[in-house]
Amino acid sequence: MRRLALLLLFLLGCASVRTPDPLEAQRAWMDALNSLDEARIVDAFAEDATAFFPVVKAERLDGKTAIAAVFHDYVAGSKKTNIVPEDLRVQQHGNVAIVTFNVHNPSAVSRRTFVWRWEGSRWRIIHMHASNVKT
Repeated sequence: MRRLALLLLFLLGCASVRTPDPLEAQRAWMDALNSLDEARIVDAFAEDATAFFPVVKAERLDGKTAIAAVFHDYVAGSKKTNIVPEDLRVQQHGNVAIVTFNVHNPSAVSRRTFVWRWEGSRWRIIHMHASNVKT
């Protein structure tokens, strides 16, 4: 009986799946952005995602299709980059994580906020907010 209880405890421990760290998802997304991998960039967004882009459009973009169009133009007109998040912070609350960071450029500080949602087997971006402050 004791062996059966130990086996059951072992199997239950193996069956529980840990939710991967949202920081890993953010790093993978940044890698896709820096590599200009449009498919991976867009795939990270949920269908109901929203976004604010500082230069592209003043109003919020609604839906993955609208966001994908912005990244399509970005990839088409860019060279590989090496954007390195600074002062990165992750705040996780259940199945939602907020990731914020800055990127310092010679003429501006780029501020970024990503809201990630755990969707069954992976993290997806449900909101992205980009803003720049001239220095």
